[in-house]
Amino acid sequence: MKQSDAPNARPCGHILHTAPPLYVLVRYYPRHGQPDYVRASCEAIDEKYHGRTGNALTVFLSPFDAYLAAAYISQPGEPYHVVHAARFDPRELIHDNGGKLHLFIHCGFGAHNGRLVRRRAGSIVTLSSEMSWDIDPRNLNAIDINLTSDDLTGYQRLRDAAGLFAHAESHAPFLNLPHPARERAVGRAITCMEGTVDLSHKANQCAIYDPEATAWHFVPIGVFFDAQSEESCQS
Repeated sequence: MKQSDAPNARPCGHILHTAPPLYVLVRYYPRHGQPDYVRASCEAIDEKYHGRTGNALTVFLSPFDAYLAAAYISQPGEPYHVVHAARFDPRELIHDNGGKLHLFIHCGFGAHNGRLVRRRAGSIVTLSSEMSWDIDPRNLNAIDINLTSDDLTGYQRLRDAAGLFAHAESHAPFLNLPHPARERAVGRAITCMEGTVDLSHKANQCAIYDPEATAWHFVPIGVFFDAQSEESCQS
């Protein structure tokens, strides 16, 4: 059965619609009969809190942050690609999570005294807000995720603290660039960073890159945790 013929399917054929737009990182794992099969970048959820093991889909509000994360996490011959969330089918992930869709919403990169903190596998430590939804099986072919301003308190608070009040206005110009120009912009961000440190250095800042000013901003990590506490009180 084609997706367009599935119960409650959208005419566009997409499974996941989000507001605002979100982006995910995927790697291609071709299977027999599924040449375009992909796996997305995920993080393990807190088993004690959720009562079972599972994985949260890492999502980005900023396409630039998504490209930057992909550059750090990719390995030779195993690149990660940035795709709009609407192009990703989360149903297998939801099934594996017992009917739940968990999202880790990327808010910024972890840094220690002006240098990014790198994990052993090569990726950069990230600061994320976690959200979960119980997905009704009847709506499994057309999932809508609508994030409110309260849901994005941590993300917005960090950018306000960095003076990036109009950060969202940089998204469209970046996406309008041809792919080689996007890669050059990401390369400039990496070049501007004074290297990385390992996990023995505890993150004490959130690092946010401004592609328009070609500059990194560092915000005390307490700003993020204070905002997270507010989100917990609101939920």
